[in-house]
Amino acid sequence: LNLFFEASGLAISKMKSSIFFCNTNSGTRRVIIRTTQFQEDTLPIKYLGLPLITKRLSKHDCAPFIERILARANSRVSKSLSYAGRLQLIKFTLASMQVFWCSSFMLPASVIKECERILRRFLWGGSSNAVKQSLVKWAKVCTPCQEGGLGVKNLTTWNTTLLLKQVWNLLIDHSLWMQWCKMYLIRKHSFWILPIRGLHSWAWRQILNLRSTALMHLLYVICRGNEFSLWYDPWFHVASIHALYGHGVIHDAGMVGNEKGQDAIVSNQWCWPETTWELREIKQSVRDIPITNSPDKIFWGSIGQVFSTHKAWQAIRPQYAKVNWFHLVWHPNRIPKQAFCLCLSILGAHRTRNKLMPLGIVDTDECVFNCGDKENVAHLFFACPYSSYIWSRVLNLCSIYKYPLPWLEEIQWMVEHSKGKQLLHRLRKVAFGAAIYHI
Repeated sequence: LNLFFEASGLAISKMKSSIFFCNTNSGTRRVIIRTTQFQEDTLPIKYLGLPLITKRLSKHDCAPFIERILARANSRVSKSLSYAGRLQLIKFTLASMQVFWCSSFMLPASVIKECERILRRFLWGGSSNAVKQSLVKWAKVCTPCQEGGLGVKNLTTWNTTLLLKQVWNLLIDHSLWMQWCKMYLIRKHSFWILPIRGLHSWAWRQILNLRSTALMHLLYVICRGNEFSLWYDPWFHVASIHALYGHGVIHDAGMVGNEKGQDAIVSNQWCWPETTWELREIKQSVRDIPITNSPDKIFWGSIGQVFSTHKAWQAIRPQYAKVNWFHLVWHPNRIPKQAFCLCLSILGAHRTRNKLMPLGIVDTDECVFNCGDKENVAHLFFACPYSSYIWSRVLNLCSIYKYPLPWLEEIQWMVEHSKGKQLLHRLRKVAFGAAIYHI
């Protein structure tokens, strides 16, 4: 403990410290407790709000995390929010509650499912207990706004992103905890080929499981070769020599496997044996990898870039085509509740009478404005004479004199004629959102 204090600067408070035993006889326990003057305790316990466990994380262990989200979603203030207000709360407040846990553990699928159920019910019903039909599929809700969604982060992808930060830290960080991991968990092995064993803790196994994901985005740039493993680090054209040629190539080169890159460099030139065709092929391939006196470097995504959660999330999340109406809906001058309503209108998500009648909620699917036609989104905007008249008047106020077009064509017209930051174009966007919201 004194050595720990000298290394870390952290003094031990005996009154606040506990000690835990496993497979230790009572005599040894008494001696240790008398020497350290610590209190004996048993796992699991909480530390900094997180459970300290020796086994797989369970839904029961995550109960405090779920309860915090439930309490915020069911608060009196939250119940009075509009759709847009709930969306903002989910994106910026409830999502921030997830960061601490997701940065520490790979959450069980049951916990993620429960959290998404709470958020889904809160968004569409106003509380975690409300059972109300979703207007938009949750997968669409968890799609970025630029790609036609509502911009909530998918919890599974976000959890993976935050844990990738730990992989990055293991490779480039020199903190006390990272040095401990390298000394006691990785030891003399390479992180990239370390086997996953049952003796490893559950949390450490989750980090090892992320190696294949991290490898797709890491760039190793070898310079003088004093940091990277010659065989196991992926500096060889975005892969490791061991991964491409197997373990036999190490034996063929007359080496043992613990060599660094510099062991194959002589006078700033690559120096490879040519005893087999694999080694000759490697020698040919490394010719375009320059040797310099700079330190070896690791980048994320591209040369010169370091890890960030935003870049990692963008890299691993599902990608969809961008929609051309993004700036029409989510522009800086938007009124949130009107933008939310406009987005639902473009997605065709409103519960118009043609959707309500099969559910038995209304007796007829005729337009609520009594024009006699069947009510759906395309009719409401702006095939209905009443809504068409309203939109025409709004257009006139914006100095636009034209007849309303069919819904999809009207959206495209507004996209084309509302580009830029000119005052008139900003006014058109706000007017479009307001008209849709009030209709």
